[in-house]
Amino acid sequence: MNSSERIAIERYAAAYDALSKTNEEASRMTAALNAATEALASTQEIMSSPRISLAQKKETLRAALAGAPETASFVELLLDSKRYKLLPEVAKQVEALLDDRLGIVRAKVVCAKELSEAQQRQTEAALSARYGGKVVASFHKDETILGGLKIWCRGELIDGSLQGQLVKLQEELTK
Repeated sequence: MNSSERIAIERYAAAYDALSKTNEEASRMTAALNAATEALASTQEIMSSPRISLAQKKETLRAALAGAPETASFVELLLDSKRYKLLPEVAKQVEALLDDRLGIVRAKVVCAKELSEAQQRQTEAALSARYGGKVVASFHKDETILGGLKIWCRGELIDGSLQGQLVKLQEELTK
């Protein structure tokens, strides 16, 4: 993705987010955009084909999004401006803007074994204390880290894994 696409994604997401006056409305509209993105995933071949007219693409879009006219209008705008392929990234950016509105910080936690519910909540509480705001973490299992945790949050990696410690030790020994 080039820089002009990144800028366009940010601008479209900001415009869509600005349609919402309240946090509840923003949550509803974000969910509608995510649902639209999923609903339209199966129409990707139609939407990207140069052989299908813009009118036919809009018909397909309106049929798929009949229950969400605001979202359909927004996606039509992307179609009109030949930016439809950016829809999934725009939806992700809209989610990030909603998180900012709600004071939510997202984290990805990788662990060698499944964490219990209590351990997951404890991890989120520790991250909330470190980063401020409410941290919502997604937990993933990866046995190759051997033990401990790897945490990605706000562009930072906290590597408390046994695998990471062994790599550091190996680097120290080979200096």
